[in-house]
Amino acid sequence: MTNAILFDLDNTLILFDEVKFFKAYIHKVAPIMSDIVSPATLWQMVLKSTKAVLHNDGKLTNKDVFFRTFTKGLEDQTQEIWNRFLRFYNNEFDQLKSLVIVNKGITEIFSLLYQKKIKIVIASNPFWPRVAMEKRMEWAGLNKEKVDLVTHMENMHFCKPRLEYYQEICNKINEQPENCLIVGDDPINDMVAGKLKMKTFLATDNRKYKSQLNIISEKIRFGFRKASHQPDYQGPLIQLREILPNLI
Repeated sequence: MTNAILFDLDNTLILFDEVKFFKAYIHKVAPIMSDIVSPATLWQMVLKSTKAVLHNDGKLTNKDVFFRTFTKGLEDQTQEIWNRFLRFYNNEFDQLKSLVIVNKGITEIFSLLYQKKIKIVIASNPFWPRVAMEKRMEWAGLNKEKVDLVTHMENMHFCKPRLEYYQEICNKINEQPENCLIVGDDPINDMVAGKLKMKTFLATDNRKYKSQLNIISEKIRFGFRKASHQPDYQGPLIQLREILPNLI
């Protein structure tokens, strides 16, 4: 029996070219931070801090690990940097919405899950603050009040493809991994949950961005062994509607 479904967000529920998106993101953030961080080094600082989160040992939240790395040498400005990021997400971040496309079938799939009272987790890799995750959920047409958990850097202590990330989710929603289904586009980050006996659905809608995705994903995951777990199901997200009745 499937009691909970975990949905990846990036290139699962919303589709976009990650390289194009993050170039636009850095272009928007750089002027806001330019008196503290050089625009030329901002992306490298973000990448280094994101890698540090990947190696989080669980003693601190992902937010604490990210900003401890990001503000090294700038410790006296940590709060100011955090506040500027928050102002950006609350104000300018929505300007990037035009770069994403909402995947097909989301409305029907989520309506069925609401009706069946299945627990829903928005399980995007928790490199983003809560406010950014909520904005991105709005882009997908999702109501944050109707989901049981949203993973973000402030409430998680691990990230993908760490198995601890998926176990932490299960602990938070009080479910065993074998009673959960993960739906995501990444054969490594998402399908690795199958090693915990989660059921897995590999969404294939992002194939047009596959080569570009590897540029960022491989940089972030450097040093982590590739997962070999094969998905239980795969296909366009809309096909999830066909298998849900058998699972729930």
